[in-house]
Amino acid sequence: MTGFGALTLTRQATPDGDGSACETVQDIINIAVTAEAFAVTFLGEALASADRGDLPLNAELIGTLTAARAAEQAHFDVLTEAGAEALTLDFTIPDPAIFTNVGLFLETVITLEEAFIAAYLAAAQEFSVLGEPAMARLALQIGAVEAEHRVGARFFAIQAGEESGVPNDVAFEKSLFTSVGEAAAALEELGFIGGDGETITFPGPGDINTTGVTNLEP
Repeated sequence: MTGFGALTLTRQATPDGDGSACETVQDIINIAVTAEAFAVTFLGEALASADRGDLPLNAELIGTLTAARAAEQAHFDVLTEAGAEALTLDFTIPDPAIFTNVGLFLETVITLEEAFIAAYLAAAQEFSVLGEPAMARLALQIGAVEAEHRVGARFFAIQAGEESGVPNDVAFEKSLFTSVGEAAAALEELGFIGGDGETITFPGPGDINTTGVTNLEP
């Protein structure tokens, strides 16, 4: 497996021949499935830390994270079935306090979810340009769930006094990237891919628990 740092994105002309270019479908889904693998692993480690008593999460938050992990695993499975291949299954944690400090953990989840949402917005746009409406729909289906996860994280962060305002605080999600590759680079910059911190490996500890989660397939 190669990390994102070694990834060279393949470019191809858009179907209408206007000379512009974007990532290929394979590029996009490979990056997306890697991000989903990271999410599954990250949440698994968080839940294990909570189970050990290192990360003091209440029962409601544990249940929410358990459901979120099941959703991320479902995303991983569907993308894999579509031919996606993870670029790496090893990830790094830039700050060990993420799994011991509730405030830092929730702020990290919010930051990551905003990156995932923006990545799927970019993916949907690219899929549309490439004439892949079914994949564009899938990207929006997944991105919408990532937005639900962001709101959930904000709810608990507000409850913990780490955030203010309302959980659903945006009318339009932030469009942070023009390509999915930019989202991959952002994960690298944050230290979750190829960083100096502790290595965690997909799928992380614990079983996937789908209790209460429906629509496990698009």
